[in-house]
Amino acid sequence: MNPPQSKSNLRSPGQWAGGCCLLICVLTLLAGCSTESNHRWLTVFFDGVPPLGGATNSPAMAGTGQTLNTNVPVQVPVQPPRPKDVMHPPFAQRDCTACHESEFSNAMRGKPGEVCFNCHKELQKTFLAGKVKHQPVDEGDCISCHNPHHSPNKNLLVAKGNDLCLTCHDDPLSNMKFKHEAVESGDCLDCHAPHSTNFKGLLKESVKDTCAECHDDLTKKKDVHQPVSDGECLDCHVPHASNNKNLVKKTSPALCWDCHDNFLEKAKFQHDVVEDCTSCHNPHQSAENSLLVKNVLQLCGDCHDDKDLKADKGHANAAGKSCIVCHDPHVGTDKFLLNANGKKTAATQ
Repeated sequence: MNPPQSKSNLRSPGQWAGGCCLLICVLTLLAGCSTESNHRWLTVFFDGVPPLGGATNSPAMAGTGQTLNTNVPVQVPVQPPRPKDVMHPPFAQRDCTACHESEFSNAMRGKPGEVCFNCHKELQKTFLAGKVKHQPVDEGDCISCHNPHHSPNKNLLVAKGNDLCLTCHDDPLSNMKFKHEAVESGDCLDCHAPHSTNFKGLLKESVKDTCAECHDDLTKKKDVHQPVSDGECLDCHVPHASNNKNLVKKTSPALCWDCHDNFLEKAKFQHDVVEDCTSCHNPHQSAENSLLVKNVLQLCGDCHDDKDLKADKGHANAAGKSCIVCHDPHVGTDKFLLNANGKKTAATQ
């Protein structure tokens, strides 16, 4: 049994009630007073009240002896607003049966793709008219690119821009030294159609017209390289990225040998610059014959000093004449690359 409590420790119900009333009165009084008045009243009723403006009873930071300021507002990180979703109209209207057999079933009202074409009639017409079709669309797998209910992306796409294409296609820019600027900074849909088209590679237009959207100055001079005039840009270039400068498939002269006969194979002597075709020829167009980057005299003069040429007796009467009257610009049977006319001239001297 617990020992009986002394009478001095006991409080009657009336005393407890009186104490509570006194506390309520004090708190009410303090609520309407200034800071200084509050402080005076608190020191009357409570011990250990710190002086006004002095140190507080706030806990000290461990090991520093400094008082922790508990009045600093907590900075709550602001979350960016969630993008507003694009809603598929049947889903927004809660018309589940527009696509599903019932509002309680995931079963569709037709084969894959057919359900979509029930509403997208115009898309069906253009898709069926295209000779080249995007494989997911051809297989009715619309949801590989589109969310059927809602999406934060335009056209209900499941991902933005090129990220969507790269879910199936390998990144054409990966590990490549030279990248097509239009591909690196643009969108796949700048050149390609997402559903169907009449052009290979799902291009929106022909290769010639697609390239001409940006490269519109390649066919304006007198002499135009045949692949350029025919719009066969991909005969020489890759459209996305390459490890070769100017996005060419191969370096010169290997690239040129794809169409031109390799005259170096059986040559006894060859011009020392002939390994780089573009040192003398423009690959697209030129105001000079044979796609030369300059007229013959200026071009040869870039390497052959005029003073040295005049010192040779074979050039005594050659002033103003084209070098190729006597010399073959590529290969020859002698070290001077003389052609038949040049050999005849040399024989008379």
